[in-house]
Amino acid sequence: MPLELASVLSLTILCFIENSAILTFYFSGVLSDFVMKHAPIKDGFLISLAGSAAGAVFSLAFIYLPSALPLMDLAVAVVFFVWVLLLHYRYDEGWLEAMVEAVLGCIIYVVVLALTSGFLILWISAG
Repeated sequence: MPLELASVLSLTILCFIENSAILTFYFSGVLSDFVMKHAPIKDGFLISLAGSAAGAVFSLAFIYLPSALPLMDLAVAVVFFVWVLLLHYRYDEGWLEAMVEAVLGCIIYVVVLALTSGFLILWISAG
């Protein structure tokens, strides 16, 4: 397995796990505050898992897409649309509410991805 594929695969797995865990609590809190009185954590997990899975699948396709495309921007846009559609249709939120919550979720998603990428780059360059 080439180093590029191995590093992309390990980054994808790490980011998927971290984003799913962190964003579960974010979306559970959002649903508790704005949608339901007591939202179970499984609803937050459903939303975070769907967005993280979409981002992971898209990041695995990075290798096969032309390098001229802004790939990270496209991955975050896919995650954003998945979250907006889930929040709007499943939890009957308005479009603007769903967009605001998805934007904040995307900010968390990008921060976790950047920190994990930086850690992985340091780990690969050290070893």
